[in-house]
Amino acid sequence: MRFVRYDEYAPHVPADFAEELAQLVGMVAQRTRDSVERQKAGRAVRTAHGKTYGLARAVVTIPEVAPEYAQGIYATPGTFDAVVRYSNGLGHLRADPFLGPACGMGIKMFGVPGRSLLADEPDDATFDYNLINNTTFFCNTVKDYLVIEPLFAQLPDALVSPETRRVWLHDFLTRAGALSPDAWLWDELLSMLSFTSIPRRNLMLYTYWSMGAFRHGDYIAKIRAIPTPASAAGVSHPTVDVAADPEAYRTTLVAELGERAHSFELQAQLCTDVDLMPVENTSREWPERLSPFVTVARIDIPRQDISSDDNLAIADTTSITPWRVREEHRPLGEINRVREEVYRQSSIIRHALNNQPRREPTGGHQLLG
Repeated sequence: MRFVRYDEYAPHVPADFAEELAQLVGMVAQRTRDSVERQKAGRAVRTAHGKTYGLARAVVTIPEVAPEYAQGIYATPGTFDAVVRYSNGLGHLRADPFLGPACGMGIKMFGVPGRSLLADEPDDATFDYNLINNTTFFCNTVKDYLVIEPLFAQLPDALVSPETRRVWLHDFLTRAGALSPDAWLWDELLSMLSFTSIPRRNLMLYTYWSMGAFRHGDYIAKIRAIPTPASAAGVSHPTVDVAADPEAYRTTLVAELGERAHSFELQAQLCTDVDLMPVENTSREWPERLSPFVTVARIDIPRQDISSDDNLAIADTTSITPWRVREEHRPLGEINRVREEVYRQSSIIRHALNNQPRREPTGGHQLLG
């Protein structure tokens, strides 16, 4: 099997990218400021992953792996202290029945050598992954994001009635009427709709994907975290009944971690064909028949009590971004370049509005004791 090498990848950067990115950053910044009043929580709220379900201590262990996968931080066996944050994908603070089933798993490792790609914190020794329980993402360019961002803010309400649903789907598919039929965003729309069919289940049972691609040393990869078979088999609260419990995701997460330890395999899927496994189109799933996911690390989450309100408050201040990585794991594709500044500016504004210091911890003990 031949893997595509990183130096074969040529990024596509539109001529007006910087101008439109600045416009988008300003839009997200304003939505973040407006969230203080809109969310009625007395603080600024993330425009995505606004509701946190909990923050847990974890350990990431890297074993010996095959040379193609032993790249960057995975080149040397070892362990890293870590935390894992679980959240809902939407930017609302509502009861679970009024949120969708898209949920995120944010991983932050500590003590990782090398310089961070974030320009304002190059010497911080943290390393992040932003993962979500769906294989694809619904936005690929800054032009699309400028239209999709305000549409995303209308979810899930806009899909409830036939009238609002029709307008919303039209604006999404056609970029608010700007696209000719041959350029409609079918891949992106199908990806967005796939989020609505995610089953509601215990957060310890989901598989979480990076959706976008990353450099993987000499190669290109997507990342996922999948429960180990033993961990999945040990889950005692598999179902999440949001009709019976409006905070069912957090309730089951607290109960599960309070009863037993859990674990995930962190895996990489290397690209073998840039046409069938595109970097720039995150709305298309990479076929596993072309390249399987291979385990590069294990995430162990010990039994612990995350039931306190302090846990949620600490999770809310914890910043996780796909660009808090090393050069060997650089995020790839236009939408990842969009995320770099959008995530950074959103974090800066949110922490300032909430009078929270914005600095990276040196270990999980600083967050959870």
